[in-house]
Amino acid sequence: MENKRKEPRTMISFPVACDFLPQRNYFYTVCKDLSNGGIRLITNNFIPRGHLLKINLNLIDKVIDLKAKVMWCNKQRYADRYYTGLEFTDINETSKIYLKGFIASTQSNYE
Repeated sequence: MENKRKEPRTMISFPVACDFLPQRNYFYTVCKDLSNGGIRLITNNFIPRGHLLKINLNLIDKVIDLKAKVMWCNKQRYADRYYTGLEFTDINETSKIYLKGFIASTQSNYE
């Protein structure tokens, strides 16, 4: 089976602040995995594909803001929550470099 991922993901959980765009509807959730190209979140509500979110990632010593688009949203088994996959759509070069370094550091901890 071929892997559709463009970027390797690191399994990591940490709090994430989200904001629906453009209406400014904030919510807080938890990241389940992260890559240079996207993030998987746990959400309490179904979020339709194509919705845009502003994501605030607190990566220990730096906070980065990203815009992301919902690519999929699936109900968790035996729970009233959803896994939601987002693809980053707007990330500046400084944030890209920092995110890449952060992901590399978390992966080296497991080797």
